[in-house]
Amino acid sequence: MRLPGTPKTRALVMLLGGRAAFRGTVLLSNLALLAAWGANGYADYAQAMGSMMFLAPLASIGIEKCALKLIPRLRPTVASLLVGVFVTLCALLLTVALTVLATTVALGHSGHWATAGLAGLYAICVGLTQVMVGLSRALGKPKRDVAAHLTLCVALACWTVVVVVLKVSPVTFLTLTVATMATVNVVLLVMLRPRFDGLRRRTLVRAAMRTSLLMAIPDLVGGLSMSLLFVALSVTGARAESTGLYMASVASALLLNAFSYLLRVLQPDVSRSLNQRDLTATYDRLSRWLRLLVLAGVVYVPAVLALALAVLRPYGGAGVVIVYAACVPVIFAVGSANYVMENASAGALAATSAGAAVSLAAVGALAFSIVPWAGALGAVTVLAFGELVHALVILRWLRTLDKPASHILIGERK
Repeated sequence: MRLPGTPKTRALVMLLGGRAAFRGTVLLSNLALLAAWGANGYADYAQAMGSMMFLAPLASIGIEKCALKLIPRLRPTVASLLVGVFVTLCALLLTVALTVLATTVALGHSGHWATAGLAGLYAICVGLTQVMVGLSRALGKPKRDVAAHLTLCVALACWTVVVVVLKVSPVTFLTLTVATMATVNVVLLVMLRPRFDGLRRRTLVRAAMRTSLLMAIPDLVGGLSMSLLFVALSVTGARAESTGLYMASVASALLLNAFSYLLRVLQPDVSRSLNQRDLTATYDRLSRWLRLLVLAGVVYVPAVLALALAVLRPYGGAGVVIVYAACVPVIFAVGSANYVMENASAGALAATSAGAAVSLAAVGALAFSIVPWAGALGAVTVLAFGELVHALVILRWLRTLDKPASHILIGERK
């Protein structure tokens, strides 16, 4: 098996184009759905979709990132055994995600159980798709990633036209979309042809499971944070503002997810590079960068919130999108720091995972103190505050770092 590095320019353009086409189709589809269902009908759909976002990272638990990190560092014969391990782990996570979905729908969505259940299945399918295309790229098959997302583009466009022309309900639309995504995932799985010999190698299984879990925490926290904000809007009587928050998250996905996807594509070479160097200088630069970010952010984010409440509140959902765009630099910066940390040392991976967990606690505390009086505008800035908390935890770890031992990496004996 040939282990890929960073794709050549043509392949990179194809990968980014396929993902951009999918995200663009999702955005245009939501605009069309809003027009077809009206504000009230779409608000229920947005609330269901937003509250189930956490299931996408739960269904994958960092498998894609773990594969792109570990496979380039291993011999081809060992790396090939990881595919079956990752597929098995994915099957276990699918069971967990479905159980969580069933529990969530039973306890919290009486009256909208069908929409909520299908929204959860949609999120789970999104997570599974990322695992399948990630493993395909790790095996040197990037065209499968492009083909899968272009197929989903066409299907999503078709089902959106069905909604506009035939005026079908959100339940019917989600049923068609979920069925399409599930079919694509099954096809990708069959094409992987996984072998399960690696399950007999306990060291390999433990490394894959531990690294996948730690690398998943920031993504899982991101999904949980967003879902928590939708819950806060619903509980505080601002359910109608879910439309603006969901549209903002969909619009931001064009930029944020494109950036995240680019990092994933470049990850094999980044992982190899960080695995072969003393990280002292890297940690020093990262510390200076994060210190500047935190000092600027504690002034910038409250200023954005104050200006938004004073100027943008009458503009409804459009104002929420503007505030989200204003917070993107903070999200970008912390996401980049997290990327470096999770591909560096074992201690760095654990530290950034802990920072993400602490940021979730901060988002939970702030959501129910800011959202009741600031609505969706406040919800967006709560996300930015959570990112600053994540940055603070990373900074604390960097300051107390035993630098002579900082180059010890995952896979090495301490």
